[in-house]
Order: sequence, then C-alpha cells, then structure tokens
Amino acid sequence: MKILIEMVLVLPMLAFVSPLAAKGGQPVNLEYAGYGYDTSFEMEPDGFPANLTHARGKGTFGNSTVAITVEFYFDESQAVNCPEGYDLPFGVVPNNMWAFTITAANHDQVYGLFNTGYLCMTADHLHWVGETQGFYVGGTGKYVDASGEWTSSFQGMNLEPVTGFRSITGEVRGTLNGD
Repeated sequence: MKILIEMVLVLPMLAFVSPLAAKGGQPVNLEYAGYGYDTSFEMEPDGFPANLTHARGKGTFGNSTVAITVEFYFDESQAVNCPEGYDLPFGVVPNNMWAFTITAANHDQVYGLFNTGYLCMTADHLHWVGETQGFYVGGTGKYVDASGEWTSSFQGMNLEPVTGFRSITGEVRGTLNGD
C-alpha cells in the first residue's frame, strides 16, 4: 500500500517537473515545403536578388507556416559544400541578418536570424541544395523568450526565371530554449 501511495504522489510531480525540464532545451524537428520568389532588392548587385519563401511545416510546432528571407551571392569558397553535379556555389550574403518566422498551429510565433550558409546549384540553374545556420531571437505567446540554435537543410527547383519562382522542401533541426 505504501508503494501505491508513493506512486500516486510521485506521478503528478513528474508530470509537473517534465515540462519545466524541457525549458532547458527542447529539440526542434520541423519539415517544411512550399515556394519562393525573388524580390526587387539586391544587397549584392550580382543578378541574384533577395528572395522570400512561404512554406507549410509540420513537427515541433504542429501544423505551421514558415516565412524566410535570404539573399545568396556567388562564392567559390562554398564549393567544398556542393555535392557532385551542383557546380555553382553560393554563400548567404553575410552583411545582413536574414530572418525567418515560424507560426505555430496556435498562432504563436518564433523568430530566427542568420547570416551564414550556402546554396549549390546545377549548371543549368534548375536544381539547388543548401544549408543555413542561425539562432532564435524570441517570438510571441509561449515563444516570447525563445533562444537557441538551429540548422536548416533544403532543396528545390527553379521553375520560372522571370520572377525567380521556385519550389522548396527542407527541415529545421536544433534546440529551442525558453519556450
């Protein structure tokens, strides 16, 4: 009987403590898919303007939406990251903090910033793969104090060259603190 009473007392305590322990660093796993297009803005005047991506996600934040801004520039030093057949190396334009917003299923948002990463494109400019890394900088609702680090790997296909319309699929992995 004593063991039963102890179990009855301990289980509710564990249910209370587990979410608090998770605040020290919740793993983030988010898969996303969507589309993007070029803007009229170029920080690096090389014909590859900043772009905006809209995607739907699933994972840590439930069914969510993702918005991403970034500009890449031709950067030979990134060739070491490119898989075979992806001959055009690009880096994230580093003199700006690019951003993304994840809007969770309950409409709370988490914000991320980054200025590192790469993109590798095929010689025909059709297919691309890449990766970016950054950190969380707060949000709204339960993510107001969010911090932590993330990495996103992605791939896609350029579909229409006039507006830079493209497809994208990817994933975000990392750790979210303070949620």
